[in-house]
Order: sequence, then structure tokens, then C-alpha cells
Amino acid sequence: MSDTGAGGDEVIHDAPGFIRVYKSGRVERFLRIDLAPPCTDAATGVSSKDITILPGAGLSARIYLPPVPAGAQQGKLPVLVFFHGGGFCLSSAFDAAAHGHANQLAARAGAIVVSVEYRLAPEHPVPALYGDAWAALQWVAAHAGGQGAEPWLTNHADFGRVHVGGESAGANIAHHAAMRAGAEELGHGVKVSSLLLIHPYFLGGDSSESDEMGMALLDELVRLWPVVCPGTSGCDDPWINPMAEGAPSLAGLGCKLALVCVGGKDAMRGRGRLYCEKLIGSGWQGEVEIWEADGQGHGFHLFRPTCAQAEAQVRVVAEFLGRR
Repeated sequence: MSDTGAGGDEVIHDAPGFIRVYKSGRVERFLRIDLAPPCTDAATGVSSKDITILPGAGLSARIYLPPVPAGAQQGKLPVLVFFHGGGFCLSSAFDAAAHGHANQLAARAGAIVVSVEYRLAPEHPVPALYGDAWAALQWVAAHAGGQGAEPWLTNHADFGRVHVGGESAGANIAHHAAMRAGAEELGHGVKVSSLLLIHPYFLGGDSSESDEMGMALLDELVRLWPVVCPGTSGCDDPWINPMAEGAPSLAGLGCKLALVCVGGKDAMRGRGRLYCEKLIGSGWQGEVEIWEADGQGHGFHLFRPTCAQAEAQVRVVAEFLGRR
């Protein structure tokens, strides 16, 4: 659709209540971000602080360090590099819901969480954020070689247990980071141990068994995709559909374990399941698990973090990360 906004600037995409994009490049975002400061969380004891990954490039992160359990000695901790959702164009690692979720993951998994504040489209069109994800992973890996300046990583991280994960669009980003880790070296001997996909955001030209649960949402995402990824070939572009014919083989995924979490009432549930099926059938030499939150929709854990299913999902993720 197109329309004319104030000053004659043509509107090329309008998702009421979420985002409006103009032909001039101007972007208006309407989804409120409730920014939460880094802190020591009273409920979990997890400490957090903000760090810069690439000065001048707009790439930063919030890092979370769990407390030492009472009576225990501090051992080396796994690292989870995590990417927030938001359709590639919304939200923030510093949003209160994302902050609370990262606190829970760090506490329950006993892991250092690096929640990445990547650059958003359409100001920085896809695939820029995939480059940001790789830069964040390389930044973490550099600490294994003594080249990093973040003491929480140099003093506490187990670089033999580096995981990559995300939710929604962040899960899409995490997938591509893990694929790149299968084709390129991160450096300093660091490998990606596992991949965590929570309610992954994948599209596709073919329908899936769960499409009917959210046709309006899917239609909106299909319209949004070429706005955030100009020049795309469409919904079977490998960036948004890694299961498409002609996409890089999933056999190249650069880890040996994967967990896919889906919601029973999520319109993208079918594509999460299809991802698992395609991964198994690709010849990938790893193990994939799928876990479903019965009766729950897309991103439910951010809106109802204390509900039984949200707590169960965090528990499943923590147990998965503890396996390696």
C-alpha cells in the first residue's frame, strides 16, 4: 500500500500500532519500548550491565552474570549469545520484557547471557543485522584468546560452551549465525555448542499446518518482509525461509545440538516443526529437540512471564543448555 503522510512524504508501509515507513526513509515506530536499566535483579540475584561491541557501529549488548549459589565455588559458566525479536525492525534488548527474560535464562541456566542490541531495519536493511550477529559472536570468542576487555567473560566464561539463540526474528538471526559458524571459523578455537530457537520467525511460499491460526499476522509479515529486506526474492528467500529449495543445506549447521520451542497456538508453529523435520532430513550430524507450549501464542513468555507454561519453557531451555 502507499499513502501520503505529513509534508507529502509517501507512506510505503503502514502497520497500525507498530510501524510506519515512508519513501524518504523516515520511520515511525509506535510499539512502546519500556526501557529497563541494568541492575542486580532482586528476584534472581543476576547482575547486568551494558557494553559496547563495535564503537561507532551502533552494536552493543547487555550482559548478565548469575550469582554464585550459596555454599558453592564459582566455576566457569556457559555463554548464551541471544537475539531479541521484533520482526527485524522493532523492540530492543533493553526492553523490560526482554530484560526480565534474560534474567530468568541466566538464573535458571547458570549461564552468562549476552543479549545483543543489533541494528534495526529498515534504516539498516537485512542482511545488516546478520553481520551484527556474527560480530557479536566474534567479540565473545575474542575473549577466549585474551583479546577481549570484558572481565565477566575473561574471568567467568567457559568458551567450550558457547550457545547461540533468540526468539522470533531473533531466532531467525540465531539460525543464520549458527549456519555461518558451520562455514567459517569464529576464531580462538571457539565453536558454537548449540542452537536455541524460541518461536522462530520463518516464512515460506508454501502454507503450513498452523497458518490458519494467524492469517492476519502472516499477511502483515509477508507485506513487511520486502520493506525490511529490499530486493528480496520473496518469502522463499533463504534469509526468511531457510527450508526453501535452493537455500544453503541445513546439514551445514555449525553445532551439534538444537532446541526449537513453539507455541501451540502460534501461527508460526508449523514452520518451527518443519524446520526440525528438514534439519533431521538434511544429513546434519546432530540432535534436535522440539518443545511445545500447549495452547500458547507467539512470544507469550514475554507478556505472561510468570505463567506456568512460561516457567516450563525457561526450565526446558535451562536443562537443554546444561547438557553441553
